Amino acid sequence: MPYLSKNNESGFSIIELMVSLAITLILMVVAIKMFTIQRVAYNSQEQITDLQQNIRSSMDVVSREIRMAGYMVVGTTTIRTAGTSTITFLGDIDSDIVADLVINAGAGTTTLFVSVTPDNDYEIESTDCIYISDGLHSELIPVNSSAPHFIGEPDPIYLKTGLLYSYPAGSTTVRSVERVTFSLDTTNKRIDRNTQPLAENIEVMRFTYGTNIQTGATNTVNIAIAGRTMNKFLNYPGDGYRRGTLTSTIQVRNE
Repeated sequence: MPYLSKNNESGFSIIELMVSLAITLILMVVAIKMFTIQRVAYNSQEQITDLQQNIRSSMDVVSREIRMAGYMVVGTTTIRTAGTSTITFLGDIDSDIVADLVINAGAGTTTLFVSVTPDNDYEIESTDCIYISDGLHSELIPVNSSAPHFIGEPDPIYLKTGLLYSYPAGSTTVRSVERVTFSLDTTNKRIDRNTQPLAENIEVMRFTYGTNIQTGATNTVNIAIAGRTMNKFLNYPGDGYRRGTLTSTIQVRNE
């Protein structure tokens, strides 16, 4: 009587399984390698983009505020420090405090009374100056850095020295003028604005100045800012950092 097999299918041999496993491992290694390469390329491009954006945003802030140097500044030098890697200047940068004098202020007065609402929306920094003008007289006086401004009603602003002229209430404008310093912290590789960090990973910030031949006053400021990526690039020449530089020339219109 003939023998009939119900299941005549043969399985994989050990050699076939080992070959299949080897091919699978090779494909996995290739896939992981491609993913790693793409990830490295993405991270590299992201760092370069961040570098460019960091330099560009730094330049925007520095150039915009230097362009405002001298605005609402009278009777004094606008640019106080003109260094190679630092600059200090006066200017009404943000127009944050513009108010009317509400109590007459005589010559020699060291307290101005204005009305601002609400008080906590306004702040005077220790480096600020106060510009006061009635259309006939104008002057710029540093604030008293230790006094509590805007405490009480009407709101007081305390001056470091007394007024030179008398000013009537209702027709006299009082506004704040900022003292701004941009400097390069070479140790931490960053730009500081009034000692506060503005931008990280900056290696160079260089200022050069042009002067008006007739008056001798500064009329242009040339700015160069150079930065580097946050992290090193594998196998990149030199120290491994990618770098970028941006330059700009600013016309100082209010000097």
